Amino acid sequence: MAKQLQFKVVGEDPRACAAPLFSNFVGISHSGKEVQFEFLFLDINVVAQQLQTEPEAEAEVIEPKPFEAKTVAKVVVPSWAFMQLREHLNTIFEKLAVQDEQEEASKERKHGI
Repeated sequence: MAKQLQFKVVGEDPRACAAPLFSNFVGISHSGKEVQFEFLFLDINVVAQQLQTEPEAEAEVIEPKPFEAKTVAKVVVPSWAFMQLREHLNTIFEKLAVQDEQEEASKERKHGI
């Protein structure tokens, strides 16, 4: 029987480590037995400029406009390690859904909708 070893990984002290890079988009892909996270930064000014220069969209379906973003980081993890996050991620998603519902209800009360 294989011996199981549980351990906890702790990151650096946020007061002593390097400043984090900012990412406003994340892509997740899966291939074979690996999962890749790609953290991207898209300058919102580029999006605003595009919206200002592009003519008004008509009722017809228009292809999404591609924007080039800067890759901040790529992280590849084995699928078995990613699967260990399932319960934790589900808990986060549930909390975020509740938070969104509370914010929406608060807006409705504030604006009388």
